[in-house]
Amino acid sequence: MITQGHEITAALKLKTHSVVIGSGAGGGVAAYHLAAAGVDTVVIEEGGYFQAKDFNQREEDMMPALYRSAGRQTTTDGMIYVWQGSAFGGSTLINTADATPIEPEVLHHWQQHFGLGTLTEESLAASYSRVYKDLNVHRLEEHLLNRNNSVLLQTARRLGYKTGVFDSNRKGCVGSGYCYSGCAYDAKQGTNLTYLPRASELGAQIYTDMRVDRIERLSTGRYRIHASVVERGSRAYRLPVEIDAVRIVLAAGTVHTPAILKRSGFDKGLPQLGRNISLQPQIGLAAHFDASDKMTSWRGAPQSCYVSEFDDNRASHGLGGFRMEGVGGLPGILAGFGKTIGKEHKRLMSEYPHTQFTALLVPDQPTGTMDWEWGADGKVKPKIQYTPKAEWVQRFRKAMKTAAELMFEAGARRVTFNSTVYPSITNRDQFAKIDEFPVAPGMVALTSAHVQGSCRIGLNADVGVVDQNLKLHNLDNIYVVDGSVMPTTAATHTMIPIMVMADRAMHALLHQA
Repeated sequence: MITQGHEITAALKLKTHSVVIGSGAGGGVAAYHLAAAGVDTVVIEEGGYFQAKDFNQREEDMMPALYRSAGRQTTTDGMIYVWQGSAFGGSTLINTADATPIEPEVLHHWQQHFGLGTLTEESLAASYSRVYKDLNVHRLEEHLLNRNNSVLLQTARRLGYKTGVFDSNRKGCVGSGYCYSGCAYDAKQGTNLTYLPRASELGAQIYTDMRVDRIERLSTGRYRIHASVVERGSRAYRLPVEIDAVRIVLAAGTVHTPAILKRSGFDKGLPQLGRNISLQPQIGLAAHFDASDKMTSWRGAPQSCYVSEFDDNRASHGLGGFRMEGVGGLPGILAGFGKTIGKEHKRLMSEYPHTQFTALLVPDQPTGTMDWEWGADGKVKPKIQYTPKAEWVQRFRKAMKTAAELMFEAGARRVTFNSTVYPSITNRDQFAKIDEFPVAPGMVALTSAHVQGSCRIGLNADVGVVDQNLKLHNLDNIYVVDGSVMPTTAATHTMIPIMVMADRAMHALLHQA
């Protein structure tokens, strides 16, 4: 059963065995496996419930509806936009359906650096098999590669670079290009179409438009969740909710899972809570071609191919180097990052059909921290502190040079970046300018779609928040199954890693029970 907030007209008091907080990649998987095992389960989602008919393909409507803070959540200095889904299905509703596993070198790094000996390729194999089957993961069909992506792919291959086409969890995709604003064709197989409906059919009660404020530990050993029914859109408080439960599975995301633990007073004895944040900051490159060379970035699969030649994945540090990925989709987002006004903006948009867009993804080490403030209305304001390290900035600039070189090789006439102060690059002789580009607030706009850490896995509470089975170190019957558990950046795209880790944890939990 799925109950939306507007359907609730009085205060609620519920009792159940397990509560899953969050309905995205981790929460959806956890809810399904608990319900399939016959466990009385309640799922709570702060965002709204939307279906294909609701996705009108208008960014001004869909971003406020589907994204945390309408897509304007940033680091405290405003330099990095931290994008997270916040609706029934979480970020699986608004991602680009790219299915990438945890790199073997990353697992080896976790084993060597953190002592996580049970997290091996062998121990995760069964979970990968189940998740891939449940999501219909397969290599993206060739006809969904638009010119915007294929020019990156073809040029890189001509230069002898390592490349690839993403695996995808689409089914019956028509290539509309509106992946970022919810699929109006039910092609993207997020948790909203897979795990959550199955959990509901098996008896799980799912509530949307409901915010978890804090968790109280009762003398009986059970827990009481204090929550609020909120208005859709404004998320203003409407009605109180109390839910008594034996077990809690947190899947509210890297930013809000630790916030719930902190406000509940469960941070005591967990010195790593809210620390060790990875953002994998990205910058967009726009390559302007002749008007006759149409890129059509707004159709097909927005993000379908990658150049992995410059990855530096070693067991000593996990993910490193940098990666180039074709990126397209919503013209409003890309226009906004253009940071132009007036006649210059008109010129920029007139070039949009023959502009190629590439995302430069530069993996980082877990160095950020988080804190939170709560308003009188119960709303939480995250404070994400993150300053790129000098070594990361060096790789960032190298990525810009390398991508610009590749685009000029492809025939581009001009290359620009997401900045109000970075000048355009019109020939290879100007690459030295990139070494002087300031990487500082107000000077460049970066994005993060893969925020991780804050409740990382560790062998004990001195180094981590959860154990290798994703149980909280300092309390029984509380588990975390979202991106916050990653000790370092897990992959270039995190949907599959989160789902696989959640699947493994739930199978271990249910087997023990």
